[in-house]
Amino acid sequence: MIRTIPSLSKVSKAIQKAKATIPYHAMPTNINNLPRLPIPGLKDTIDRYLRSTKPLTTPSSYSHQVSITSKFLSSVAPLLHSSIVSTDVRNSKDLLHSSSNSYIESHWNTMYLSGRWSLPCNSNPFYILENFKGLQDLADLTTKLVLWEKNMREEGLEDDGGCQQSYPLTVSTSRHPHPTFDYLQTHSSSYVILIKNNVYYKVPINTAENTRRSFEYIQGLEEEEEFNVGVGTCLDRNSWYDLKSDLGNVKSFETIDNAAFIICLDSPSPLTPNEESHNMLASYNNRWYDKHQLIMLGNGVIGFNWEHSFSDGMIWNRLIQDCENMIINDSEEEWIPPKPVTFNLTSSDNKMLEDATDKASNELSQCISNHLQGSYGKNVLKTWKVSPDATMQMAYQIAYHNMHERVAPTYESCATRNFWRGRTETIRSCTEESKRFVEVFKGDGSVDFKREAFREAAMRHVEIAGEAKMGMGVDRIFLALEKEAEKMGVEVELFNDEVYKESKNWRLSTSNVSHPSLRRFGFGPVVGDGYGLGYLVGEDTFSVNVTNFNGGGTDGERMKREIEEAVDGLRKLF
Repeated sequence: MIRTIPSLSKVSKAIQKAKATIPYHAMPTNINNLPRLPIPGLKDTIDRYLRSTKPLTTPSSYSHQVSITSKFLSSVAPLLHSSIVSTDVRNSKDLLHSSSNSYIESHWNTMYLSGRWSLPCNSNPFYILENFKGLQDLADLTTKLVLWEKNMREEGLEDDGGCQQSYPLTVSTSRHPHPTFDYLQTHSSSYVILIKNNVYYKVPINTAENTRRSFEYIQGLEEEEEFNVGVGTCLDRNSWYDLKSDLGNVKSFETIDNAAFIICLDSPSPLTPNEESHNMLASYNNRWYDKHQLIMLGNGVIGFNWEHSFSDGMIWNRLIQDCENMIINDSEEEWIPPKPVTFNLTSSDNKMLEDATDKASNELSQCISNHLQGSYGKNVLKTWKVSPDATMQMAYQIAYHNMHERVAPTYESCATRNFWRGRTETIRSCTEESKRFVEVFKGDGSVDFKREAFREAAMRHVEIAGEAKMGMGVDRIFLALEKEAEKMGVEVELFNDEVYKESKNWRLSTSNVSHPSLRRFGFGPVVGDGYGLGYLVGEDTFSVNVTNFNGGGTDGERMKREIEEAVDGLRKLF
């Protein structure tokens, strides 16, 4: 649906009247009357866990898993589970405040915000957009994003059937480094920060025409800084906290933190697809990873780098789709040339930035991207009478087995927005059926035999994906049980078991955010010897962005080839 949005001429005045900071308890309430995220039962959880570990174990180690999970069920597990349920019941009685969170929400937020790893490659994913390219599109999309936030806060959003609590965080939220635990702050803002040649410009957003004029004005400037003051956002969080504190310039950093979001305008240059992915994911120049960044690469390609702690793919897809559907009725407003955000830096400060740049350059160069573009998509895959997503997951299993002669613990993200304050659950995509299929596929059996094994594995994948979508996974409830055991000071043999740990050592970390507005999606691996597989399946094409870290026995270029050959091999079955 196309919505005509009023002129931006009143945006600044309207936002000035709003509170500077939007507290978390002011986020939308349960307007769709969604059910709370369910807490899976203990016996069902153990059954799912055991089934997910079977393809990863020997008969003897699997037998040990059966033994220790049985011991867990007959001892402390009911107490831990009962405590989680009781807390959730108490939380459910106060829907307007943060205590109404789901049983996993506080642990999930802590996982993100207490993590000391650097954000690029380790947390923030990227999108490349299909329908925006060049400076004018960059300016238009910027205007629409600010309008989207204004409309969302003043009028609300059309019901999309899912939980809306993340939407007010999507624009204007900033992550702040802090020792041991970062924090989020959300501002309603009428300006953006544009970075060009490591110079930061504050750009007011009042009309679409003025935004375009400001961007063209900045594009023509030749000012340049040798070092990026935001290079610290590329470092581990404690190092960034120390650097940000040492640099001072509090007001200048506040100006950046309080902006609606960051615009990154890279210097013109030709880029290969792999370079596009790397620059979207892991550049240390012209970047500020503590906020959502709208990036125009040197070849005019436009995309986002998302700060991931407070939102997920379905939210981002909705935001982009809404902006594509907007029509702006512009008005005349005085144009004021944007001014740079100035920093008073000493020679000592510059030396710290130089050291931080060297460190970031070295670390980010270790994350490698290889992009695969396939020539067919859902229109072909559906003729096989098999889920397109399951097809891609089976291709990944084949590819990994071809390279490493074993199956791998496999994570696939699944949205749970059909529940109040739901975010994601894990689909454990490596199953007994997928392992059997890989062995059959690589064997000498008939095409009919291989096709049947493929369909059986794909059907099993659809089954566990459906369970995950309904909140009936393994990993979120086990995380809650682990945290409850820590709180009670209870030692649990299962949680210290090597198979248990290995079952979530995600050597294949995968996510599918297919949407017609997207051309590419990617993120870094989650373990040193693993791969990150961000993929899209369109009507007539598919794409996979493969990432890996140098070393660790991985080879992203070969993984890309193996996936391509695996999909082609599956096609031959039909």
